[in-house]
This record gives sequence, structure tokens and C-alpha cells, in this order.
Amino acid sequence: MPYLPQLATGALAQYPIRKSREIRSAVNRLEDGSERKLLDPYNHIVSWQLAYSGLSAEERVKLEEFFEAVEGRLGTFTFLDPTDNLLLWSERLTNAAWVNGPMLVFSEGVADPSGTNRATRITNSGGTTQAVEQAVEGPASYVYCLSLYARSTMAASVSLVRSSPNATDIANYGLTSAWRRLTHSGGFENSDEIVQFRIQLEAGATIDVFGIQVECQPAASEYKQTTSRSGVYPGARLENDMLRIVAEDVGSHSCELLVTATLAG
Repeated sequence: MPYLPQLATGALAQYPIRKSREIRSAVNRLEDGSERKLLDPYNHIVSWQLAYSGLSAEERVKLEEFFEAVEGRLGTFTFLDPTDNLLLWSERLTNAAWVNGPMLVFSEGVADPSGTNRATRITNSGGTTQAVEQAVEGPASYVYCLSLYARSTMAASVSLVRSSPNATDIANYGLTSAWRRLTHSGGFENSDEIVQFRIQLEAGATIDVFGIQVECQPAASEYKQTTSRSGVYPGARLENDMLRIVAEDVGSHSCELLVTATLAG
């Protein structure tokens, strides 16, 4: 599956990014002249206008190769939204989108660092390490950042894990009673097209977590809550009939891409 190439900075796009959503309403005109309007849940179109400047020769070539691979508007690809959280149900860790260790106990409605009660308390009631995990469809060679807020009223530590079928990277953090945002970023040198993100608890540990987020970039941005939709869009398309690249200077290029994705339901 083709993917929009990541830039040398580890980002997928440059700001400003223009993102818009088109929602259609179905209108039923009755014999008496009245109308009934209903939202059409099967025709939501999201679009991103991406403008690049200062691209190196290598970055330009990668964009050209990507454009050729998808054949302009003809082919589809998986788009990782650079403005969104790539995880599903970021505040519902008991949802089926998450794979949880069998000895983990979850308590929702815990006070969080934003002043609401949307954090989750996780207790490892088992005698071995247990984990909360979710996979993201995307190139393992890209740079991703896993971030979350965490705390513990007991002496505890937590491990953030990025892994693919052929590689694993772990970062360990000690926790205190104060909320702290933890981040773990990087990429792998392999061709895997799925990445797992795990939060591991040691035996007997109890921690509070909030704002779990994965982004396709080196550092964490402001937390975005997700439910049944994330920033992963399979079946996205380019709306460009041709790729127009402008040479701004020696080894510096610019271009624009328009990406669209249709949401069903």
C-alpha cells in the first residue's frame, strides 16, 4: 500500500495545512410542498490542502515516486492525518480497538490534568508485566511519537513501547503523584507496514493515564480526543491531475497536494 512520504524532518506535511469536511444532506420533497432534510451518513468527504516549500532534491524525488505509484487521481493510498491522533478510542481503553492484558483492571472517570474526569486508572492485578496495546497501519520506517499523561500515587514505573513484527523500542519512566506528559518517538529500519504501541505496567502497579496519542512526527502536539474515527484514512486519493513542482532555488523546491477521503457512516 502506498503512503505519503515523510519529510527529512520526520513530519508528513508543512504548516499551514487546510483541512475541511463536506457533509451532504438528503432532501425529500413531499406532495404538499414540505421538505424533510436528513443527514446523509454515507457521504462525508474530508480534504487536506498540503503546501510544501524548501523541499530537498531527495524529498522532491520521493514525492514524484509517490505520485507515480498512485497514478495521480487514479490510485488509492493510506493517509496518516498530520493534524490528528492515529489511535481509536483514546479515552475508552476497554473498547475492542485496544488489546489488553488479561490481569488489567480499568476504572474510568478519574480526574485528569485538563480539569475534567476523563482519565483512566489501570491496575495490574497479575504477577507479571501486563500491557495496553493498539496497532496503527503505517510504515514502520516512519517516525512516530507516542505520548500520554501519567501519574501514580505509589512507587511505580511505566514503559512505552513501539514495535513492529521485526523490531522493538522501549522507554521506561518513573512516575510520581503529579501528572507528567511522557513521550516516546522514533522509527525502524525495516519495511513492515504495521506498528504496535503499548503501555506496559509492572506487576502490582496502579497508574492513572490520560490523553494517549500517536502522531506521525517526531514530537507530541496538543492532545486530540478520538472515538470511532482516528487519523488513519485507508482509501484516500489525490485530487491532482498532475504534480507541478517549482524550483525555488538550487536544491529547493515547492509544490501543493490535495488529498481527499470519503467516510462511510
